[in-house]
Amino acid sequence: MKKIIAFFIVLLLVSSQAFAWKITKELEQEIKQKKQALKENDPISHFDLAITYAYSNKIEEGWGLLKKVDTMDPEFKTQGWQLYTKKATEQPSDWKLRFRLGFALYFAGKKEAAIKELKNVLVIDPYNIWAYGYIGLIYGEMGQTDNAIKYIKDGLAIDQLVAALHLLLSQAYYKKGDSWGGFAEAANAVRLRALGY
Repeated sequence: MKKIIAFFIVLLLVSSQAFAWKITKELEQEIKQKKQALKENDPISHFDLAITYAYSNKIEEGWGLLKKVDTMDPEFKTQGWQLYTKKATEQPSDWKLRFRLGFALYFAGKKEAAIKELKNVLVIDPYNIWAYGYIGLIYGEMGQTDNAIKYIKDGLAIDQLVAALHLLLSQAYYKKGDSWGGFAEAANAVRLRALGY
């Protein structure tokens, strides 16, 4: 009974937040263009759309495409980060290229470098909740749970209504042995997901 009461308290507290990340018309147009550019056996076009999904709250779709990239061309793990290093060097203020570079580095197993690149995204766009989330995800994978929690909470400080960040925070709490925190955040993620966030 105490868990049920606590669950409803969490719902009430979170539902009082007014701001929620929404996909913009510009981002919808970008997704449409990337879909049109998708070529059947081209890992770069698949990777490009996957990363656009990654900062568009279409995480499952992006993950599905990333898995295809790996089976299409195992060499992409090396070629991808080299390609996006060149592009990001040519246009250092383009956060989307830096985001892609961060993911290409992550995809190649270069997690520290990926975090550094995603932090560069935050220098350009300090309100990029997706960069905070993915930094938290990578720190979590590296076993640095406190850093993961810090970055995920930084993202949530910008926008409380992003289900994916609550789900990440839930997993981080569970890793720390905080079952109650993990449960509360997972319940919050389910609620927000049901509302379309």
